[in-house]
Amino acid sequence: MVANRIWILLGKKVSGEATPQELEELQSLIAGSEEGIDAIGGLEQMLHTVNVDTVGKSEEEIDARWQRFKKNLITEDKVADLPAIKRRNMAWFAAASVFVVFSVCVALFMRKSIDSASALLAQVQTPAKATRQLTLPDGTKVWLNAKSNLIYDKKKFGVKLREVSLVGEAFFDVKKDKKHPFVVNTASLHLRVLGTAFNVRAFSNEKKSEAALVHGSIEVTLVNNPDKKIILKPSEKIIVRNSNELAEAESLRKTGARERMMSIPLITLSNIHYKDEDPLPVEAQWIEKKLAFESETFDDIAARMERYYNVNINFEDESLKSLVFSGTFTNESVSDAFRYFQLTSTTQFKFKTEENNRITIFK
Repeated sequence: MVANRIWILLGKKVSGEATPQELEELQSLIAGSEEGIDAIGGLEQMLHTVNVDTVGKSEEEIDARWQRFKKNLITEDKVADLPAIKRRNMAWFAAASVFVVFSVCVALFMRKSIDSASALLAQVQTPAKATRQLTLPDGTKVWLNAKSNLIYDKKKFGVKLREVSLVGEAFFDVKKDKKHPFVVNTASLHLRVLGTAFNVRAFSNEKKSEAALVHGSIEVTLVNNPDKKIILKPSEKIIVRNSNELAEAESLRKTGARERMMSIPLITLSNIHYKDEDPLPVEAQWIEKKLAFESETFDDIAARMERYYNVNINFEDESLKSLVFSGTFTNESVSDAFRYFQLTSTTQFKFKTEENNRITIFK
């Protein structure tokens, strides 16, 4: 009973709804109970980095943070070769996986001249609840997040361009080479750099794609508007609405929900987020096996949780998707994660775990 009361009061305190009397009661319960110490310790662990400095750091400070982080990294090479595929068969190969990795690769490889030589592709894939690290032939280091795929043409890579195709999320620490620009192709964005560190998130089932720059510079080209090029500076990021989100907006327009449609921008430019003295921004803390989020909707966080915990999350009440949260999970179970959301939300909701790792959220 004491522990339950403490959790209730903690939730009210975090959401700003606790009265002075309830705050006094909470302090008294924590001081006189081991359960209280455990409860607040658990919540503080999830909340210790909620205060975020959203102002862009200086390039020197950002670079210093990144260099500190790199000193502690060990990069493991894990690259799998795909079978040799002739260029004339590339269209069939892409169509066979159109909803997975090669929906992006079609644009990457089909536009090149067709020849009869075999082209070996290198591919790296990651399952749910896992990340991988690798070093590309040019010395560029890549960290690949859960349920992500990276492909490049081993024969063409580094000849004129250092070109890769990504479906999912990856962090790149690009080896500087002015003669051979590094290019990342996704379904929504083309990124061109010389030597820099940046994070890219481009999942086919998510509403938005984004690129976040840690240091250096990036030239961003929109797939749907190739004439528009955007240069990102250190600590900036770009968020682009994906084509599936555009289709949803069109559906909303047809059903008369114009206000909701217009509230979703096509392109958003903002600063990346740093918490306390962590050398990595929130956008790239998954490298440290953390699930960090800052002012994100429940719907967007749920998509990331599905990969992080290997679960399927279903909202029975659509209104819950728009709830906004900030926080960081490191070793918390999926049940603890949802309990955190319950405690920090002003909207009451419940969740239940069902068969086949399915979680349902409802009021």
